Amino acid sequence: MNGHVILVGAFVAATAAAVWVGEQVLPTGEGSPSLVFAATLFAVLLGVLVLGLRGSAHQAVRHAFVWLAAGLALVMGYTYRSDVAAVLKPAPIEASAAKATPGKRSSGEVVLHAADDGHFYADADVNGSGIRMMVDTGASIVVLSEADAERAGINVDELDYTLVFSTANGMAKAAEVTIDEIRVGSIVRRDVRGAVTSGLPGSLLGMSYFSTLSKVAFESDELVLKD
Repeated sequence: MNGHVILVGAFVAATAAAVWVGEQVLPTGEGSPSLVFAATLFAVLLGVLVLGLRGSAHQAVRHAFVWLAAGLALVMGYTYRSDVAAVLKPAPIEASAAKATPGKRSSGEVVLHAADDGHFYADADVNGSGIRMMVDTGASIVVLSEADAERAGINVDELDYTLVFSTANGMAKAAEVTIDEIRVGSIVRRDVRGAVTSGLPGSLLGMSYFSTLSKVAFESDELVLKD
């Protein structure tokens, strides 16, 4: 009789311990009440099972705590299964933050990139002098400002300003010239038709240059030129 009283007391204590573990150790988020209930139910059923075993009260209590520990380990393992899986899962290889490098351009191609203002500019070599020119496929010929023309070795004082151009600032007079050489990257053209005007602050790379190329293509923020 005393042995049964001891067993009952032991399993009441085990049930209380299961409830405490469920409230203190198991997650408090969604689904926690069901886990606490499962732990409590497990302790009660374990008590019923051990009470039915034959043997001394000391052996019954010892077996009860062994099974209780095993049951709680299973419950907690199930609860934290996602965390355990994350620990055991091999860490993925971090992708390189560097962007993929585009393939090399074929021989004879030059790529110009759009500037912040949306226009394309070419750092051209005109008659051996470096001149920054804005790409203008709407211009029928290459147009040099007087300052750039002088830099390219053209004597502007001897020019005959008989052409008239329409610019953003109004009408402007220009003189037709033949430019000895224009180099953009690796692409060189000689004896290019052009004009010199005082009506522009800068120079334009027009169609008298582009029309001699095998490829002039706008691709996103790039302008691809091919000899």
